Amino acid sequence: MLSLLIPSISHAQDPFKGWQWQNPLPQGNSINAIKFAPDKRRGWAVGGDGVVLVTNDGGFDWQEQQSTANTTLYSLYVKDRTHLVIAGARGTILVTKNGGQKWIARKTATRDHLFAVTFAPENGMHGWAVGTFGAILSTIDGGLTWKSQTSNTNAHLFSVAFTDAKNGIAVGSHGTILVTSNGGAEWKAHGGVASEVLTGVTFTSAKRAVVVGYRGTILQTDDAGETWQSIPSLVTTDLYSVAFIDDLHGWAAGESGVVLTTGDGGHIWLPVNVRTSPRLATVYFADESVGWAAGADGLVLRTDDGGLSWRRLTQGGRDDLANIFFLDNTHGWAVGEHGRILFTNSGGKHWTVRPSPTNATLNAITFLDEHSGWIVGDKGTILHSVNGGVTWTSLKTPVSESLFGVSFINEKKGWAVGSRGAVWYTEDEGATWKFQQTNTLSWLEDVKFIDELHGVAIGSGGTILKTEDGGQNWKRVDRNLREWLYALAFADAKRGYIVGARGIILRTDDGGETWKDLESGVTSNLFGIATANRTDVLAVGDQGKIIYSKDAGQTWELQESITSSSLFSIAYRGGNNVWVAGRGGAILRRVEPIATVTLPVSRLPPMLKGGVTKIPDAAAEGFDDGDIPKALPPKKP
Repeated sequence: MLSLLIPSISHAQDPFKGWQWQNPLPQGNSINAIKFAPDKRRGWAVGGDGVVLVTNDGGFDWQEQQSTANTTLYSLYVKDRTHLVIAGARGTILVTKNGGQKWIARKTATRDHLFAVTFAPENGMHGWAVGTFGAILSTIDGGLTWKSQTSNTNAHLFSVAFTDAKNGIAVGSHGTILVTSNGGAEWKAHGGVASEVLTGVTFTSAKRAVVVGYRGTILQTDDAGETWQSIPSLVTTDLYSVAFIDDLHGWAAGESGVVLTTGDGGHIWLPVNVRTSPRLATVYFADESVGWAAGADGLVLRTDDGGLSWRRLTQGGRDDLANIFFLDNTHGWAVGEHGRILFTNSGGKHWTVRPSPTNATLNAITFLDEHSGWIVGDKGTILHSVNGGVTWTSLKTPVSESLFGVSFINEKKGWAVGSRGAVWYTEDEGATWKFQQTNTLSWLEDVKFIDELHGVAIGSGGTILKTEDGGQNWKRVDRNLREWLYALAFADAKRGYIVGARGIILRTDDGGETWKDLESGVTSNLFGIATANRTDVLAVGDQGKIIYSKDAGQTWELQESITSSSLFSIAYRGGNNVWVAGRGGAILRRVEPIATVTLPVSRLPPMLKGGVTKIPDAAAEGFDDGDIPKALPPKKP
């Protein structure tokens, strides 16, 4: 449970960190809680990396609020349009009395992660927060000061609810259920009711409460928690959140896009599956019809029919992106899961989905010039475009191995590498492909050719292969490495860089003949690397890591990021012309220069010119991109 919870729309960004979300929008960090004021228009969502979003029109447009917190925010309580309280990791409590224009951190004297916060419905002064290792905090002044309560448990507590200032229930790991009838002065454990992790609790009336948890667990009490009964849910999916608007109408949401709805107080639950099966961490309803759900990769949904159908309030796909490539400072492409191909001709301000001829995961993309582009992917997938990536054709080839890297040195000649040591070569613009022997079964992750003869391929088990005859013969460069090597970049014919597992970075100054180990200062996996010139280098990896060197890798600086999502690829053209891509469809762009170096802008044909997106999204052309339908605001009468 810890791993699941921890870590026009404006672009969410933190000006102090210098990065901006370009996909998804408004941002791509997980949303852990969403709540609305009684007017159904003003609402807030909180989540990973300190994100706080606010809307004034029911969720169709979102703006980011500066929360001052750089940690995960888990829970949110809305008293009214102006007074709110947020709870988060490392004992974080934030309060506002002006609707979030200014958030103030309150001291809690705890470092436990706080997963839930609530207040007595008719008394906004009395509140409680619960978290790791049985932590329970209480306030009697509206959240300004907090004191610890004794829970007599070490179980992690994930949710808490009160029906008034005295009667409350907290639930957590190992089927933990705690009940109080005196405002938390004493908490009584009720064991033997359930063994699964319990993640959500809410009161539907003064005595009745509903609890949800892992493996479709639903529990109900009609006597404020003294006795409990298990309710069949018809699903075995983990449930994370539950909400009721009265004693009859309720909803629960969880893993794999499952939303359950009940109209009889929770005796019978009917499941609905949201398209793409996203993880939904939170659900909230304003009345019998209008509700919201949110979760992984910044996804926010809205329903106007009581949860029977859901539409997407956020923009952009959430498929993992394996590779990103920019031809110049304006035109770029990103590829990833389910055949996803994204294109921008505005430097990433607008990304459009291009029709893809495959559902296979796409692992690498490159453009030789403004016309000719190549994509490789799983199960031998090779795609080719001759019109700047507007359309793509799947090539029929003898290749069966999954391909992870591709490199072309002219219009005709190129190489693709992949699983089981596979290297495939074409000299006729992809019409035919020939297998090149490497004498290795290592997974080859990347390949770069400097000219028609000289190339380097890298992969698993510290594999570095070099050829000096166009791939007719590949020899292994012995570096006595065992780490998995993921990405390769050359700044010129002599200097190149490799990154891999456990923070490894290598540099060559002789075209790949020998490699020097550089100290990166990080121990997490590095998946992507790019250069602006011989000395100006950026690398990305696990947990949103971005590191920078301006001295050819002699020293590295860790760059502050705005996400903890893994980053798999980077395109770097100097200055603030930096794009990174990764898990959950994440694309970030640098909005402040890292260095003063810039690369020349290539000349493009009229088809690709223009800062405003002229090529329509694939959906506008009748192509189903497989995503959740987009929500549209109601038309004004």
